[in-house]
Amino acid sequence: MPAIAADTEGPIQTAEVTPEATPEVTPEATPEATPETTPEATPEATPEPTPEPSAPDDGLIEVVPAMPAITWPRCEGDKYIPPTLSAPPNSEGIEYLFEGYWYTNPFLVPIDLEVSASLKEGYTWAAEMPDGWLLFAEYPDSAEYEVKFEDVPCAPHNDPVVPELPVVTQAECVDGELTEPTVTLPEAGDGITYRLADHVSDPESTHDVVATLSWSYFWAKEEKFPEGWTWSDVDVAWYDVKLDEVTCEPGAGQPRPSGAEPEQLAATGPSDAAVLGGAALLTVAAGVSLIIARRRVTGR
Repeated sequence: MPAIAADTEGPIQTAEVTPEATPEVTPEATPEATPETTPEATPEATPEPTPEPSAPDDGLIEVVPAMPAITWPRCEGDKYIPPTLSAPPNSEGIEYLFEGYWYTNPFLVPIDLEVSASLKEGYTWAAEMPDGWLLFAEYPDSAEYEVKFEDVPCAPHNDPVVPELPVVTQAECVDGELTEPTVTLPEAGDGITYRLADHVSDPESTHDVVATLSWSYFWAKEEKFPEGWTWSDVDVAWYDVKLDEVTCEPGAGQPRPSGAEPEQLAATGPSDAAVLGGAALLTVAAGVSLIIARRRVTGR
């Protein structure tokens, strides 16, 4: 009998302990850890940097540049018809520039020309530009249109030219009088004509020689110019004539050519010692006067 009672009480105690421990631990730990970390971090990091790139263009008006007016070079028989190029008129948002004065006009081909466009305040370039207009990252407010004029068979072709040197004669003191300086111009040729232009600011000490090219001729590189010539324009060069400052006082004068006075003395035929002695004194006096006159002449 006692053995039966022990078997009855054992299963009752085992059934009460097992169901209570298992359901309490499992449902509480699993659902609470998952939803707290995932939904809060994702929506807050993504939307903040998106609106910033479009902010600098707010309030600017988009514009596109107009097309330049172009006519292309051609031949009518043997006659050369040069090309033309002009910039569009300025608009409310764009200013145009074509520096055509830097080139021989009418234009000689082949030649590359550029028209530039600049934005005015409050405007920006449109996303799509007309064909031919180029934008540059380093100059965001500017655009450029390049035109390439190709060669045609009837176009004139001349080798590059350089100006000739003028001949400058400085002022001199002759018999106590100051001579005028002179500038002799080179002869016209190779498409170049020359003229003498007084320097307005100081006409007494500087005279400029101006060389002008005929159309269809062009200058060589300036390093090939003769010394004194300066390239100043597409068809103009200048030569700066430096004149010496010369003073002259009464009685002063330039010496006669070497050997002239001895020949004159010989021609006079002096016959006695007195005449020879007087001639010697005159020669010494003339030499002293010559030395004084030379010292008074400057810039030679």
